[in-house]
Amino acid sequence: MQDSGKADGVFEVRFYRGGANWPSNPFRLQGRGQLAIEPDFVYVRGSSHRSFRFPKKEEERLRKVDIVNVRTAGEDVIFDVVGVQGMQEVGFSAAGRDAAKAIAAALPSRCTPEFEVAHAEREVFHDRIDYWSPSTPVIWTLLAANIGIFFLMWLERKGFGMPWFRPLPGWDSLAAVQAHLQLWQQGIHKLIAARQWWPDAPPALLAEQLVKWGSNLPRKTLGEGQWWRLLSSAFLHGSLLHLGMNMLVLWQAGQLVERIFGSLRFAGLYLLAGIGGGLGSMLWGLVSQHPVNSVGASGAIFGIIGGLFAFIGREHSGVPPTVVRDLRGSVGPFLLFNIGAGFLYPHTDNAAHIGGLVAGWLAGHLLARSLHVPAQHAASQGTS
Repeated sequence: MQDSGKADGVFEVRFYRGGANWPSNPFRLQGRGQLAIEPDFVYVRGSSHRSFRFPKKEEERLRKVDIVNVRTAGEDVIFDVVGVQGMQEVGFSAAGRDAAKAIAAALPSRCTPEFEVAHAEREVFHDRIDYWSPSTPVIWTLLAANIGIFFLMWLERKGFGMPWFRPLPGWDSLAAVQAHLQLWQQGIHKLIAARQWWPDAPPALLAEQLVKWGSNLPRKTLGEGQWWRLLSSAFLHGSLLHLGMNMLVLWQAGQLVERIFGSLRFAGLYLLAGIGGGLGSMLWGLVSQHPVNSVGASGAIFGIIGGLFAFIGREHSGVPPTVVRDLRGSVGPFLLFNIGAGFLYPHTDNAAHIGGLVAGWLAGHLLARSLHVPAQHAASQGTS
């Protein structure tokens, strides 16, 4: 049984200073705290963290009549407080989902008209993507492919498992397969004993390996007509940090975009954006006369964001206005920051980012569909 953290109207909660994935509060509270709900007032208790000083215990008293728009998201509880300075949002995490529901039930149920409209539109949007695309198989396939290729390249650099990377006579023999697997297992045990799982490879060796595996090097891609490198390079990464950052953003952004476009269309969007990123990198290298050995999924990731902007910009997309504003407000700053940072950081292939973004935006217009559900389903669900 899950503990609600409640004792005589007092709930144990956790406060955050804010962030993209955490509820925030205007009182600068952080860490463990309490929410005490009384008939006329709500007391918010916690510690405010101050620079170069010890945390200070704080207590804020809120009138219940000023609390509106209470909502929950898993363990998080968020509500608005109407005051002389306008509307303030207060958020925190409860001890669990049950505790969050109990807190929401104990708080006033009043909602502003604007909140009711926005809440209804968000519910309609989630109903629509649940109807069309309840799962995201392409994202998980892309994550597995990128991570798997990185691991195979690492195995090759370690000098064992080489038979895995090229066809050899005798692979149709069960004894040969067992021998290869035994060799691979022995190499793994040696690495565990040495505690050397992800050592950095020498730059020259890594660059040579990336070219071998399909990086976007203009003299190969254009000079030797190996155009497949425009796409293969999007599945290669130069370091574990490079891979981890790209996969995190792909997982966060890609799930929603796949559900909006649908899995098959999303796969097409991702591949076209990857090719666009490769073209952007190659063309900029030729124009600037500084060709680079380009790798990474970031061009394709920028492309799916471009596709998302193309989708929500369509007049009859089926994405309600509230959700359009939410997406533009959250994705827009991320996009501008990363493109701006790309111009400042010398080792960033910003041409691939911009090329992928443009290609994704164009592909998004071609692959977009309507999210409106059939009339009979909408009638049964009470939506439109």
